[in-house]
Amino acid sequence: MKQVDLYGYKVLENGTILKLNGKPMAFHKTIQMVIDNELKSVSYARVIYYAFNQDTFDFNNHSFCVKHKDNNPKNNALDNLYISDEKEYLWGKKHKKAKLTDEEVEEIRKLYFIGEEDNKGNGLNNPTRKYSYRKLAEKFGVSHSLIKAIVKGECRVNE
Repeated sequence: MKQVDLYGYKVLENGTILKLNGKPMAFHKTIQMVIDNELKSVSYARVIYYAFNQDTFDFNNHSFCVKHKDNNPKNNALDNLYISDEKEYLWGKKHKKAKLTDEEVEEIRKLYFIGEEDNKGNGLNNPTRKYSYRKLAEKFGVSHSLIKAIVKGECRVNE
């Protein structure tokens, strides 16, 4: 079985990571590792994939994510992992937990910014705005924090 040394850890192709003391690391989707003398929280699957693909995969480029072919996050064998465009899953209506379509997201932004041109720089918290975060949340059946994230561009970012 192939193994690779990565930041002092031993990574095996069967999906096992051996800690600095040589004992197997307990599986969690996100694990704590010492990387460049700093404790970091990283994806277990990402570590496995990167260990064996260091020449072609940028560990710090989070525009791509490591997915499981069998959709079992506990099966981190190298032959079960593949790279995917992260935005396909984390942004937009393809995400398994998405509650809004892309059209609804655009409508939210449009409704929120009604009259923005007339208000000339009064900012996002203008009390004369027709729709507040809470009013939009009620209208679309989602939380006001999701509406806020959509309006501020923190999620469902357009390309």
